[in-house]
Amino acid sequence: MEKKTIRIGFIGAGSIGSLFGGCIASIQSEIYSIEVILFGREAHIKAINENGLVISKNEEIQRISNIESHKNPEYVEKRLLKESQRVFDFIFLTTKAYDLEIALSQYKSLINASKWIVILQNGLGNEDIVKKYFPKEKIIRAITTNGAFLKKPGHVIHTGLGITKLGFPFLNLQKQGENKPFDAISGAQLINEILNLAGLETTLTNDIIRDSWEKVLINIGINAIGTLTRLKNGELLKIEGLKRLMGDAIREAISVAKRKKIDLSKKDYVALTYEVAEKTLENKNSMLQDILKGKRTEIDFINGKIVEYAKEMKIHVPLNDALTQLIKGLEKISSEGF
Repeated sequence: MEKKTIRIGFIGAGSIGSLFGGCIASIQSEIYSIEVILFGREAHIKAINENGLVISKNEEIQRISNIESHKNPEYVEKRLLKESQRVFDFIFLTTKAYDLEIALSQYKSLINASKWIVILQNGLGNEDIVKKYFPKEKIIRAITTNGAFLKKPGHVIHTGLGITKLGFPFLNLQKQGENKPFDAISGAQLINEILNLAGLETTLTNDIIRDSWEKVLINIGINAIGTLTRLKNGELLKIEGLKRLMGDAIREAISVAKRKKIDLSKKDYVALTYEVAEKTLENKNSMLQDILKGKRTEIDFINGKIVEYAKEMKIHVPLNDALTQLIKGLEKISSEGF
């Protein structure tokens, strides 16, 4: 039986994009022949092209050599657009959230020639940005609790196993009284199958917006406060005042979600955040890692997005506003090397 060829691209292949791309490229299947192409920073791409992509998890080290990688889209555009009108079956957007619009512009031709766009990023509202440039029917949103860290160019550490959820932010596949779009269903099922074959536990969800909010609520409780104090996740719980601030920031965000009619579940998100912090007690959150490296954070898509939504609805979220402004100040100090 002839294998079905699936081509998958990753724009902004840093730690999480390289982890997912590498795991997919390592699939051994009698049904699918999968091509993976990464687009990323020059040093990372150079290391992959010379020595393959290394993924390490605990004591296990895997070197993946069957990955094509580039620092920009021009060569791939010229070659693949000559071969076929459809360049990628799935193209993942794995840049930092603040680089999303730049990536959409730079890779416009490739994305236009792809069947599905998969947003795999932190934060809220990412799909609304993509919708301004591309048909909303081809947008899939993904969130993951897998942890990844780029140890050095070409070498990704899988820091923690997690679950990935996939869904359509603008399409309800279970809503009664509507024709079910076969292409959408089959596309979601296909990428779900591929990710599971790659060893990345994945499930389909009919409310990816709710699930995105649920993940961000945990980020709101941990990231900014952990970054400002330089404390690991578990250390935040040892200081009663900080623990209270974590809960207050989450409750502000929940009030915004309710006003926006986000269908949150009846979970206790404050207790859930404390539980996550306890389970990851030795972790320095990703926002803190960005600051320690002198990089920009994704605060505008986490606490800052709560502030943005609150202003639109004329409600007050003073704690999230303060946390957002303090992180922005810290970004400036960090980037200037003080």
